[in-house]
Amino acid sequence: MIVQSKRRARNRVGRRSVLGVAALAVTLTAAACGSSSSSSSSTTTSGGSSNANVSCASGTLTGAGSTFVNTILTQWIKDYQSKCPGSTINYQSVGSGAGVQQFNAGTVNFGASDVPFTASEQAAANAKYTGGAQQIIWAAGPIAAEYHLSGVSNLKLSPTTLAGIFAGRIKTWNDPAIAADNSGTSLPSEGIQVVHRSDGSGTTGSFTGFLAAVAPTTWTFGAAKDVPWPTGQGAKGSDGVTAVVTQTEGAIGYAELSYAKGGQVSTASIKNASGQFVQPSPAGATAALAATTVSPDGTAKINYQAPGNTSYPISTFTYALVPMKSPSAGVGTLLKDFVQYAIGPGQSSATKLYYAPLPANVASQSQTAAAGLS
Repeated sequence: MIVQSKRRARNRVGRRSVLGVAALAVTLTAAACGSSSSSSSSTTTSGGSSNANVSCASGTLTGAGSTFVNTILTQWIKDYQSKCPGSTINYQSVGSGAGVQQFNAGTVNFGASDVPFTASEQAAANAKYTGGAQQIIWAAGPIAAEYHLSGVSNLKLSPTTLAGIFAGRIKTWNDPAIAADNSGTSLPSEGIQVVHRSDGSGTTGSFTGFLAAVAPTTWTFGAAKDVPWPTGQGAKGSDGVTAVVTQTEGAIGYAELSYAKGGQVSTASIKNASGQFVQPSPAGATAALAATTVSPDGTAKINYQAPGNTSYPISTFTYALVPMKSPSAGVGTLLKDFVQYAIGPGQSSATKLYYAPLPANVASQSQTAAAGLS
């Protein structure tokens, strides 16, 4: 039985409260309940992008995973269902780790993760699905360092300083390292309250991947969906991290930018490889990811030290986890059509929701991969 979501995502991210951000999840249903008609029709619409050709299949899909992608995925679902009224797509943002687990268990039709499969996860997915499983890049954007510090509206942090904070080495806001990054700013002596994810998270994987890449001697705790945090308190989901930061004086955390915008919480400017302090933004993420090369397996290696004055360094992609051949032909048709919509017309929603449209070369490779689904 399908459990309907109790809340609807609001159209404009900027007007959401923190609780509104948390309500973006579209409720998960059991994959056994999902069904889809194999019939598909094509309709021309101007909703996603001008004169976009949207293929519509009817039926039901269920998915689970990444909170990073949830804001834009909620919009994709709303728009696709509007254009294709015979379709129903349910998604629960439970974190990338749980999404991988549920996808590999076959309890959902698709998963979502901000980091690629590990070798063991890929092997398990290939064993579960006939024809194996594919990872397809379908969204991109910046991860913001959120903070709540009264009297400080333009916090600047170098990578080493940021790593020192999350490593527990820098404990107060007036530490000399933070002061050096913020010349002329009056910093309080209060303690730093670190907030991190408590669940297996692709956002954590990307964030710690950045710390490990740019400050390897300071951040020595690995880069993964779950790491042995040396300090701070955990919160579930990007919405949970944002809520705690918003409510806690002296706090700092990390989340996909739309959560920070929705919670109206301050974000730090991060020093990039060109020596510029840059705010998280769609344009900054696009600049950082523009030269990315996608591997034949559909994954991309992020360069966290991308050149360019405008590059925002903590930028990443997120992946749809899909079977090459779905157990039901009808489900496979709807899944293929929806993923192709997300990579194509759906990208027009990116900037207004604080995501970065996929670079043309990445979108092209993702569309090629999606075309092979059945």
